[in-house]
Amino acid sequence: MTSSLNTHLAAQQGHALRKLLIVTAIAAGVLLGLGFWLAKKQGAFDDNLVLRFTTASGEHLSNGMKVVYQGFPVGQVKNLELTSSGQIQGALEVKEKYRNLATTGSTLELASAKLVGAELILRKHPTSTDGFKNNDAIDLKHFDLAHDLEKKVLEKIDPAIARVMAVTAEISDPNKGLPATLGNINKTLVSTEKLLSSLNARAQDPRVDHMLTNLDLGSASMVRNAELTEKTMQSARQVLGSTQKVMESTQKTMESTNSLVQKTEQTLQDFRQGGVGKWIAPARPANSASAPKN
Repeated sequence: MTSSLNTHLAAQQGHALRKLLIVTAIAAGVLLGLGFWLAKKQGAFDDNLVLRFTTASGEHLSNGMKVVYQGFPVGQVKNLELTSSGQIQGALEVKEKYRNLATTGSTLELASAKLVGAELILRKHPTSTDGFKNNDAIDLKHFDLAHDLEKKVLEKIDPAIARVMAVTAEISDPNKGLPATLGNINKTLVSTEKLLSSLNARAQDPRVDHMLTNLDLGSASMVRNAELTEKTMQSARQVLGSTQKVMESTQKTMESTNSLVQKTEQTLQDFRQGGVGKWIAPARPANSASAPKN
């Protein structure tokens, strides 16, 4: 009876051990499959493209920094180190499915601005179709977003200012501008005044026939003066019309510039309201923004 009991206990222990081994094997398989899936999801088995770059300053650069193309992440910075010569050498990985975007002649731009942080932008060469090979060098250029925005605003304002200055110079021209026109009008009025004075004096002359003759001559002179006055006024209207058109063009340009600045401010506010934006570029208090710079 004792030996039968021992045999039964040994059988139960063997069965429990087999169950434990089966559960352990299943758990190990699940963990192995999960690890393989995570590694594949992270791109461990992808044929990623590794490119190297060199720059004089590591400011705004960091390990893990995303590389974007048209606003979409296509890779990241994998390594940064300071060489003995003082240069910064780095390496970045471009995901396998985006390798065709990194063609020879493409460049990297480190777009930085004080308020919105920095990002590494891949600029694809417009005509090249040959792709980079692993460990090829790619040029890195620094790009100041705030300076570029200021340049674009000035490019819109400068032509309008130049047109206003040209019209102002034309108006103030002593030979053809508004002063000359007003001078001609004044001369016409003086001539008319002299003619009227002459007519008034001659009206007292008893020699009526002689007065009538002179009156005919004076009338012809008045007609000529009136024609000169009309031409002078037409010239003045043309100058004033040109001035009005330039001022309207200037107003439209200033409205376009104001709209551009408002859109830029709205973009910055939207960025600050985002999760990452609040950490990278928090809104400055009103009192600190209005404080004078030392």
